[in-house]
Amino acid sequence: MRLRLGLLIEDLAFRFCISAGTVSQIIITWVILLSKELDSLILWPSRNTIRATMPNCFKRLYPKVRTIIDCSEIFFETSSALDVQACMWSDYKHHATVKFLIAITPNGAISWLSPLYGGRASDIFIVRNSGFLDILEPYDQVMADRGFKIRTDLAYKQCTLCIPPSAVKGIQMSKEEVRETSNIANVRIYVEQAIKRIKHFRILKITQLLLYLPIMNNILRVCAAISNLRKPLVSK
Repeated sequence: MRLRLGLLIEDLAFRFCISAGTVSQIIITWVILLSKELDSLILWPSRNTIRATMPNCFKRLYPKVRTIIDCSEIFFETSSALDVQACMWSDYKHHATVKFLIAITPNGAISWLSPLYGGRASDIFIVRNSGFLDILEPYDQVMADRGFKIRTDLAYKQCTLCIPPSAVKGIQMSKEEVRETSNIANVRIYVEQAIKRIKHFRILKITQLLLYLPIMNNILRVCAAISNLRKPLVSK
């Protein structure tokens, strides 16, 4: 009920006639247990599996793509500690947040999640420090938004980056660039839908108490694992 509906601790305590402290302890215990039991549902598939399950829209346009990545944020209450405030403050969201990198397969399954970082961390910093680059194999292709300037990082792994062409001020994009931008946007939308699936759990929509910061990674992984039990985002 806490994960799916985002009910307040006090509400749950009232409903079950127990103390708020007991509710918090039950939530922490079960979230940690569930994250261990369900973690195998977040799987990095082999390249052969990716090819066998690749939807036609990818086969036709981007057959080399192994994963699509993006970052998202979860709101937290503001800490009274100035150093924590500085670490968690997101200029993009204008709020204290934690941030994570998500990777999905071409058919929309969540295949990898980074640890959580303070909202101050950039997308590039998370890619470089989260361990994502370590799971890639030579000749993998990564699809991302144009803000992920990681082409050089991927080149060191003998991988390639697929992003929309960048517009240059004062220069009109060619028809081919416009078409490529549209094509990438049409398939990249699935990573946004995967994030929406995770945040269908209302616990991830509300502003979190700092009390839950130590287990927020567990909460995120439980929500992602359960999301993977739903039908694929992208049909063949």
